[in-house]
Amino acid sequence: MEPIDARAERREKIAYHLETCFNTINHMLIGYVTFYLSYYSYTRGFGKLFTWHIFLCSVGYQFFMAQSLLTLYPANSWTNRYSTATKRHLHWALQAIGCVAILVGIVIEIYLKEDAGRSHFRSDHAITGLVSLIFIALSILNGIAAMYTVKIKHLIKPVYVKMCHYLTGIVAFVIGMTSLALEYSPRMLSVQHKQMLIAFTTITTALTLIGVCKTMTNQCRNLRQS
Repeated sequence: MEPIDARAERREKIAYHLETCFNTINHMLIGYVTFYLSYYSYTRGFGKLFTWHIFLCSVGYQFFMAQSLLTLYPANSWTNRYSTATKRHLHWALQAIGCVAILVGIVIEIYLKEDAGRSHFRSDHAITGLVSLIFIALSILNGIAAMYTVKIKHLIKPVYVKMCHYLTGIVAFVIGMTSLALEYSPRMLSVQHKQMLIAFTTITTALTLIGVCKTMTNQCRNLRQS
């Protein structure tokens, strides 16, 4: 009979290989959606300001924010060889680029609406985009606090700061991707292609959050045991 430790090790290996496989699929879907929206922006012409809103917000969420969340995931193919410190630096760099792109994209849309005398944040797409931006700001503040958990541990447990960072980051990403999906419309693409992009966006959102959710689960388990 196979030893319990050997069976547990085999299950862990199978689970890791499955996660690696799904991670590869995730990267392919992220690449497809990013390429499609970038190509769509190119065909519209970058001489138009609204094109920059589409391009910057799409790339900011679909590529940079997704990749920033994946950097700390052990099964992530392009970062699993790096040290934890390097992964954190990559996480911050990608998140910073994504945040700047999203912020500039939203500011452009606000300017265009102001210039046209139109009301702001009336559509579901605009409202979810604004809410996501607010949670991105909260996530950044929590992330900065998480960098100094040792210095402030007499005020609050480090695990609570990290949990807040995870939660605000997850909410920001999910609502931001929802905002992207709400913008897919028949004037941009066919109904079939719209449904496919929404499906791909939903799948990439779920697969991207696997690592973060596993980390949160472990943190909660350690919190209960402490």
